Amino acid sequence: MVSLFLSVLSGFLTALSMPGFLSGALIWFSLIPLLYAVEGRGVWKRAFLSFVYFFTHVLISFFWVLPTLTENVPLVFGRYPSWLGIVVFVLMGIIEAVPFFGFGFLSYFAPRSIVLKTLYLASVYTIFEYLRGVGELGFTGGRISEALYSHTGLIQIVSITGTLGLVFLIVSLNVLFHEFLKRRKGLLIFPVIFFVYLLNSSVVHLLPVPERGSFEVVALQPNVPTSLKYSVSSGEMLELLESMTKDFHGSIVITPEAFFLEDVRYSQKLRELSEENTFVIGFPADNQNSVFVLEDGRFRKVYSKVKLFPFVEKLPYPRVFGVFSFLKGLSYYEPGRNFSVFNVGESPPLSVQICFESYFPEVSRAFVKNGSELLIVVTNDGWFHYKAALLNHFVQGVFRAVETRRQFLQVANTGITGLVDEYGRIVDALPLRVRLAGEFHIKPRKGETFYVRYGDWFFYLSVILAVVSVFISRMRGERNEGIRVRL
Repeated sequence: MVSLFLSVLSGFLTALSMPGFLSGALIWFSLIPLLYAVEGRGVWKRAFLSFVYFFTHVLISFFWVLPTLTENVPLVFGRYPSWLGIVVFVLMGIIEAVPFFGFGFLSYFAPRSIVLKTLYLASVYTIFEYLRGVGELGFTGGRISEALYSHTGLIQIVSITGTLGLVFLIVSLNVLFHEFLKRRKGLLIFPVIFFVYLLNSSVVHLLPVPERGSFEVVALQPNVPTSLKYSVSSGEMLELLESMTKDFHGSIVITPEAFFLEDVRYSQKLRELSEENTFVIGFPADNQNSVFVLEDGRFRKVYSKVKLFPFVEKLPYPRVFGVFSFLKGLSYYEPGRNFSVFNVGESPPLSVQICFESYFPEVSRAFVKNGSELLIVVTNDGWFHYKAALLNHFVQGVFRAVETRRQFLQVANTGITGLVDEYGRIVDALPLRVRLAGEFHIKPRKGETFYVRYGDWFFYLSVILAVVSVFISRMRGERNEGIRVRL
């Protein structure tokens, strides 16, 4: 029971370190209870305790999904009773936590020496954190690196390693601190933490001063609650669009995802509005979740969402998960085929991703490799009642900006609508849940970072480090951590 409590405590502390919760600084210590919990345990007990840790973390970190599943979706679509949303929420936690059976299982084979053990466990955790984001059910939300979104100096490493480098760093320090405590050298933790924050502060002071960009766009935050959005007619949304843009002339106006819920390419009123401004508008059409440019009365589709969200926009592995088709949103969409980059008038090459695509680094990488000089995401986060949900989504742009060295603009229905610069600094943001049109000045950038060129190479390095750590340990004749425990 003690080990189970410690695993739950680790999950709880990790959740409290996430954006919108208590403090990101907790992440440096949040895995220590788990390391105590698995110590001296057999391989299967370790696997179970590791699963419990991540399951707890996911359920707490994503608590804001529960009211969406039990209240909003049943209210809007009426496809299932509220209690079934609880079942779906728990299953979501299980799916996300399953890969961490692997971390617990392999932790049994950790070397005993402090250096090799640190390298091994940090590598193994990084491996399974990467694998959790792979496949049709893959998702990167809740990655422990998110705790460091405000540590601007430290996160500069992701332009080289991606967020997996931060995961490795976090786990390394947790393992190191655990070993210090075991050896009754806990005071050594303080100089290490001091050095980490000194490094963070030093890098921040070396970064260039933020500059006002030359490319201006108008981002609309219409603040239409989900309870109303799916019952509002296109005519009413047209009136809203007109009222929000009446003070702008000759601007590029960007709306959130699915501003209209039906194909409006034949709207004469919209064409008239485009005589004053150019619009980048999201609405579903041709069985795709798409973004269009409306310029001088002409529509052109510029992007259709490639990374569709499981169960809501597509049904993954239909033979296995067909029973969950009731979670479908408006409809199941066909994925887009290309990460397209386009120009609006004389704008620099830009790209627009849709909703939770900002959680996936490979999407922003693909856009930049195709020539995008700035990144935009349009989303409807009106489904979520809590600020933690909105912040969790917004900070994905912090990491995508640093990974690619591109400024990142999020345009959201209820917020957060804001701009992040290429160093992960939040330059400007509109107030939450207020109907506003905000002007943002963006600085386009060219070039490719190491991460853009080589992607998640750090995953393969982690595999190598894990194997080499065990090999060196065996060459030295050391016993692995779990050798004395019966399977």
